[in-house]
Amino acid sequence: MDEKPILEKTFNEDLDVEKLVREGGIHGRLYIEVQGNNMEAAKKALESVVFGRLASERNVSILHAKMFDIVKDEESDGKEEVFSGVIEVELVSRDFRWFVNMVMRYGPSAIEIIAPEEVRLKSDQVHSLVADVSEMTQVYANQIMSLMKDEERLAMYKKLLAEEQD
Repeated sequence: MDEKPILEKTFNEDLDVEKLVREGGIHGRLYIEVQGNNMEAAKKALESVVFGRLASERNVSILHAKMFDIVKDEESDGKEEVFSGVIEVELVSRDFRWFVNMVMRYGPSAIEIIAPEEVRLKSDQVHSLVADVSEMTQVYANQIMSLMKDEERLAMYKKLLAEEQD
Protein backbone atom coordinates (compact mmCIF):
# COMPACT_ATOMS: atom_id res chain seq x y z
CA MET A 1 0.00 0.00 0.00
CA ASP A 2 1.35 3.40 -0.96
CA GLU A 3 1.72 5.78 1.95
CA LYS A 4 0.04 8.68 0.16
CA PRO A 5 -3.71 8.31 -0.48
CA ILE A 6 -5.08 8.96 -3.97
CA LEU A 7 -8.38 10.15 -2.51
CA GLU A 8 -9.13 11.64 0.88
CA LYS A 9 -12.52 12.80 2.13
CA THR A 10 -13.80 14.16 5.44
CA PHE A 11 -17.37 13.61 6.61
CA ASN A 12 -19.52 14.78 9.53
CA GLU A 13 -17.09 17.49 10.65
CA ASP A 14 -19.56 18.88 13.20
CA LEU A 15 -20.02 15.54 14.95
CA ASP A 16 -19.07 15.51 18.64
CA VAL A 17 -17.17 12.22 18.66
CA GLU A 18 -16.14 12.46 22.33
CA LYS A 19 -19.79 12.92 23.35
CA LEU A 20 -20.89 9.95 21.25
CA VAL A 21 -18.18 7.80 22.83
CA ARG A 22 -19.25 8.91 26.33
CA GLU A 23 -22.80 7.84 25.39
CA GLY A 24 -21.60 4.36 24.38
CA GLY A 25 -20.34 4.90 20.85
CA ILE A 26 -17.25 3.23 19.39
CA HIS A 27 -14.67 5.36 17.58
CA GLY A 28 -12.68 3.15 15.27
CA ARG A 29 -10.77 2.69 12.09
CA LEU A 30 -11.37 -0.01 9.48
CA TYR A 31 -9.14 -1.03 6.60
CA ILE A 32 -11.31 -2.42 3.83
CA GLU A 33 -9.58 -4.26 1.03
CA VAL A 34 -10.89 -5.32 -2.34
CA GLN A 35 -9.41 -7.52 -5.04
CA GLY A 36 -10.42 -7.95 -8.64
CA ASN A 37 -9.17 -8.85 -12.08
CA ASN A 38 -9.74 -5.31 -13.36
CA MET A 39 -8.12 -2.21 -11.89
CA GLU A 40 -11.05 0.10 -12.59
CA ALA A 41 -13.60 -2.40 -11.24
CA ALA A 42 -11.58 -2.75 -8.02
CA LYS A 43 -11.48 1.04 -7.60
CA LYS A 44 -15.22 1.39 -8.25
CA ALA A 45 -15.95 -1.43 -5.78
CA LEU A 46 -14.00 0.33 -3.02
CA GLU A 47 -15.66 3.66 -3.73
CA SER A 48 -19.10 2.04 -3.80
CA VAL A 49 -18.58 0.24 -0.50
CA VAL A 50 -17.43 3.30 1.38
CA PHE A 51 -19.06 6.28 -0.32
CA GLY A 52 -22.27 4.39 -1.08
CA ARG A 53 -23.14 1.62 1.34
CA LEU A 54 -21.06 2.52 4.41
CA ALA A 55 -21.82 6.25 4.17
CA SER A 56 -25.54 5.50 4.23
CA GLU A 57 -25.43 3.09 7.18
CA ARG A 58 -27.72 3.92 10.04
CA ASN A 59 -26.06 4.04 13.47
CA VAL A 60 -22.63 4.63 11.89
CA SER A 61 -21.02 7.93 10.89
CA ILE A 62 -17.93 8.11 8.71
CA LEU A 63 -15.44 10.74 9.88
CA HIS A 64 -12.61 10.35 7.38
CA ALA A 65 -11.75 8.10 4.45
CA LYS A 66 -8.42 7.60 2.67
CA MET A 67 -8.26 5.53 -0.49
CA PHE A 68 -4.90 4.19 -1.54
CA ASP A 69 -3.80 3.35 -5.08
CA ILE A 70 -5.04 0.15 -6.68
CA VAL A 71 -1.98 -2.01 -7.36
CA LYS A 72 -1.31 -5.10 -9.40
CA ASP A 73 -0.69 -8.11 -7.17
CA GLU A 74 2.71 -9.45 -8.22
CA GLU A 75 2.16 -12.68 -6.27
CA SER A 76 -0.85 -13.87 -8.31
CA ASP A 77 -0.64 -17.25 -10.01
CA GLY A 78 0.13 -15.65 -13.38
CA LYS A 79 -2.99 -16.99 -15.09
CA GLU A 80 -4.94 -13.83 -14.44
CA GLU A 81 -4.02 -10.34 -13.36
CA VAL A 82 -5.18 -9.46 -9.86
CA PHE A 83 -5.49 -5.93 -8.54
CA SER A 84 -6.02 -4.89 -4.95
CA GLY A 85 -6.75 -1.71 -3.11
CA VAL A 86 -7.33 -0.52 0.43
CA ILE A 87 -9.41 2.23 1.92
CA GLU A 88 -8.92 3.39 5.49
CA VAL A 89 -12.14 4.53 7.13
CA GLU A 90 -12.34 6.34 10.46
CA LEU A 91 -15.83 6.24 11.91
CA VAL A 92 -17.99 6.22 15.00
CA SER A 93 -20.78 3.73 15.62
CA ARG A 94 -23.73 4.15 17.96
CA ASP A 95 -22.51 1.31 20.20
CA PHE A 96 -20.41 -1.83 20.30
CA ARG A 97 -23.21 -3.96 18.82
CA TRP A 98 -23.33 -1.78 15.69
CA PHE A 99 -19.55 -1.75 15.44
CA VAL A 100 -19.44 -5.56 15.47
CA ASN A 101 -22.38 -5.74 13.05
CA MET A 102 -20.53 -3.49 10.62
CA VAL A 103 -17.33 -5.51 10.97
CA MET A 104 -19.25 -8.73 10.24
CA ARG A 105 -20.89 -7.26 7.12
CA TYR A 106 -17.90 -5.42 5.62
CA GLY A 107 -15.12 -7.85 6.61
CA PRO A 108 -12.28 -5.37 6.99
CA SER A 109 -8.74 -6.73 6.75
CA ALA A 110 -7.75 -4.76 9.87
CA ILE A 111 -9.62 -3.03 12.69
CA GLU A 112 -8.54 -0.46 15.26
CA ILE A 113 -10.68 0.73 18.16
CA ILE A 114 -9.57 4.26 18.98
CA ALA A 115 -11.99 4.89 21.85
CA PRO A 116 -13.17 4.00 24.41
CA GLU A 117 -10.43 2.18 26.32
CA GLU A 118 -13.01 -0.17 27.83
CA VAL A 119 -16.45 -1.45 26.82
CA ARG A 120 -18.99 -2.71 29.36
CA LEU A 121 -22.04 -4.58 28.19
CA LYS A 122 -25.22 -5.58 30.00
CA SER A 123 -26.43 -9.14 29.50
CA ASP A 124 -29.26 -8.03 27.15
CA GLN A 125 -26.67 -6.21 25.01
CA VAL A 126 -24.47 -9.31 24.92
CA HIS A 127 -27.50 -11.41 23.96
CA SER A 128 -28.35 -9.05 21.08
CA LEU A 129 -24.74 -9.01 19.92
CA VAL A 130 -24.41 -12.80 19.98
CA ALA A 131 -27.75 -13.17 18.18
CA ASP A 132 -26.52 -10.79 15.45
CA VAL A 133 -23.28 -12.74 15.02
CA SER A 134 -25.19 -16.04 14.89
CA GLU A 135 -27.61 -14.69 12.28
CA MET A 136 -24.81 -13.32 10.12
CA THR A 137 -22.89 -16.60 10.39
CA GLN A 138 -25.97 -18.50 9.23
CA VAL A 139 -26.43 -16.16 6.26
CA TYR A 140 -22.80 -16.65 5.20
CA ALA A 141 -22.97 -20.42 5.72
CA ASN A 142 -26.11 -20.64 3.59
CA GLN A 143 -24.50 -18.58 0.83
CA ILE A 144 -21.41 -20.78 0.84
CA MET A 145 -23.50 -23.95 0.85
CA SER A 146 -25.54 -22.74 -2.13
CA LEU A 147 -22.33 -22.22 -4.12
CA MET A 148 -20.98 -25.70 -3.39
CA LYS A 149 -21.52 -28.68 -5.66
CA ASP A 150 -23.36 -31.69 -4.22
CA GLU A 151 -20.17 -33.75 -3.88
CA GLU A 152 -18.41 -30.88 -2.10
CA ARG A 153 -21.28 -30.54 0.38
CA LEU A 154 -21.29 -34.31 0.99
CA ALA A 155 -17.53 -34.33 1.63
CA MET A 156 -17.88 -31.43 4.05
CA TYR A 157 -20.72 -33.14 5.95
CA LYS A 158 -18.69 -36.34 6.22
CA LYS A 159 -15.74 -34.40 7.56
CA LEU A 160 -17.91 -32.57 10.12
CA LEU A 161 -19.51 -35.83 11.29
CA ALA A 162 -16.09 -37.50 11.60
CA GLU A 163 -14.84 -34.59 13.74
CA GLU A 164 -17.87 -34.87 16.03
CA GLN A 165 -17.09 -38.54 16.72
CA ASP A 166 -13.50 -37.80 17.77
